[in-house]
Amino acid sequence: MTSSTSAPSPADEDHRLIKGLVVRTLLLDVLERDIHTLDTLLLKMPEVYILSLTRIQNNVLKEMLALRKQMRTRGVKVLEEKREAEGIETLYMCRGYWQRFYMLWTFARNEVKKELSRHLEMDLAQT
Repeated sequence: MTSSTSAPSPADEDHRLIKGLVVRTLLLDVLERDIHTLDTLLLKMPEVYILSLTRIQNNVLKEMLALRKQMRTRGVKVLEEKREAEGIETLYMCRGYWQRFYMLWTFARNEVKKELSRHLEMDLAQT
């Protein structure tokens, strides 16, 4: 019986969890910026829009808690997140082995847009 010296590759589920966490982190940043922007505009009823975005923030936070619970169960832990000019790099530990997840900004933007449209119950294909 021979033993392998290479690290086991993470399962698709591990990548899905990391991607979901990164996208939701970015979505929270977008929502926070948009809430701040709405608060500075001279709208007739900004509180309605702000409340709607705050509700989405709360739902995203709940989803992130569920993702982190699944990650703990699978032995996955985010160690570092680096935002660079080309994209975002996430270093994480997967069952004792260092792993790297990289997402280009163009892809990240599309994923955040999809996630936000899901929360707003909008179909982007109809626009």
